[in-house]
Amino acid sequence: MDAAFTYHLDELTDISGARLADAAGLAAVVVAAAGAVGLSPLGPPITRDGPGGPVVALLARDGHIVLHSAPHEGSCFVAIVARAPADAGRGVDVIARGLARESGRRTP
Repeated sequence: MDAAFTYHLDELTDISGARLADAAGLAAVVVAAAGAVGLSPLGPPITRDGPGGPVVALLARDGHIVLHSAPHEGSCFVAIVARAPADAGRGVDVIARGLARESGRRTP
């Protein structure tokens, strides 16, 4: 049986703390990532202050994107789920470029 959904989990490191503290900027890169994956948003991204920094979530018709930031550590965790055959990893690449990540990427 083929999987109905694809997913990608990634921790991006070596990101400017100022970029990660900017909730509006994070929301913009999440929207761009949704477009790259082919997700149709059900509304604007939801942003909330988390314990370590802003959290952004985007619900879509066939999946979702969640980004947890840690500005003081220069890192963020990204989770993307999309209905197959979409390439969820493509969204992580868009987020990494959008945040001008210098280096470092750890996949669990």
